[in-house]
Amino acid sequence: MNRIRNTFAAVSILALCAACVSNRPLEQNTGRDTEARLLAAVATDSTPRVQVHSFKKLPLIGTSYFPKVFSYPQGGWSGVSHVSITPQLIQPDEFWTVNDRGLNLYLSAKDAQDNLKFTDGDRYFPEPHFNQSLFRIKISPTGEGEILEQLGLFAVGAPTNGLPSSVPELATGEKGFSKKSARAPFVPLPLSVRGFDFEGVAQTFDKNGQREFWLVEEYGPSILRADAQGHITHRWSPSLQNKAILQSLPWVYRHRGDNRGFEGLTVSGAFVLAALQSPLDAAGGRSGEVGHGNPNTPLHRMARLNRETGAMEHFAYNHTSQSVAAGGKHKDVKIGDLAAIDASGERFLVLEHSNARKHMVVVEARITPETTRLEDTVAYEAGKIPYTPVSTRIVADLAPLLAGLELPEKAEGITFLDPKTLLIVFDNDHCIEPLLAAKNAPKECENLAVTIGFPKPLF
Repeated sequence: MNRIRNTFAAVSILALCAACVSNRPLEQNTGRDTEARLLAAVATDSTPRVQVHSFKKLPLIGTSYFPKVFSYPQGGWSGVSHVSITPQLIQPDEFWTVNDRGLNLYLSAKDAQDNLKFTDGDRYFPEPHFNQSLFRIKISPTGEGEILEQLGLFAVGAPTNGLPSSVPELATGEKGFSKKSARAPFVPLPLSVRGFDFEGVAQTFDKNGQREFWLVEEYGPSILRADAQGHITHRWSPSLQNKAILQSLPWVYRHRGDNRGFEGLTVSGAFVLAALQSPLDAAGGRSGEVGHGNPNTPLHRMARLNRETGAMEHFAYNHTSQSVAAGGKHKDVKIGDLAAIDASGERFLVLEHSNARKHMVVVEARITPETTRLEDTVAYEAGKIPYTPVSTRIVADLAPLLAGLELPEKAEGITFLDPKTLLIVFDNDHCIEPLLAAKNAPKECENLAVTIGFPKPLF
């Protein structure tokens, strides 16, 4: 790979990038050459350069007894953001990511046993007490990845898990089941007050300079704040009494489709930005209300929370026309993650993909004074109320760059090392498909990250 001619200039770009996100002066970072070597590893003067980073020898965390016996590894990493040492200083080669709800498999009518019949939405959880964690990971210029820290998450004084939630505002209608052995019958699992499906993470500092984490999850969907030890302290979820409850989201978010809650998250200065993975469900989701009925809406809901005042606004992100041109349907277009470009709360990158990565682009989005502040109604999706979405422009087409690589399908994290270098994190779903198919597919059984260096700045 070509080396950056002026290493100092490359490091300076990265330092300026860190300063623009925190909106504070950057501390001097002496005695470090990691960022220079990392940037040099992906930089090129002519064409984009792709580097795959593998996290090998992930620990096995459990055994599944259905549909066959197999041991599955750590995985399900969703979202990515920089590690911050102080409010002014980031670690350029270290990042935070988070587990989703853990290994789970769909059950269907054909899986019925004498004692149980299954319907759509029923799931098998081989490890019901699986506790999701925040992972501090590090990547190297030569493609290695390592886990530096694992921090378990807690809610209501005990470890979280991935079971469907017993909290009314987070309920999905899903039912969980487990097995104690290959020949044992399925056993119903109770709903859990600590059940979450985490999908995004960002680390910041509170007003006292203490480390804190922001997360999003799909069940509610919800925006969450956790303290430095991983204890969830605040939750914003949909509420019918939204106007009377400060820490809540409009009920319209309960219209989200199955397994299509919040997926994208970023923190931009005083603002937390969260985006739904896909458009709201045309049939109404779990809201109990009539849905918008429009299968062709491109609208993804976005929430912007002022973490200092608690004020919240809502916007529309329209996915690109290329997303369905690649053969997908509007309801299946996904936002994988968000990445703030500066501290304004108005400018950010969107990772958009569909149809098994045949479409995968990075979009620069802006909230402007003309952008519609959405109300608590699905009339926008139905086409009954006009709206102005956030302004967008595609800055990178990743599909041809990643074609042919052994990567999991789900791209669920994005950040950048500098304006020319992206980092994408993939969710390996605990290697379910290769293990069930008995494939020798080591790449699919690792959690993978990819750095992509472009010849020119993307923004």
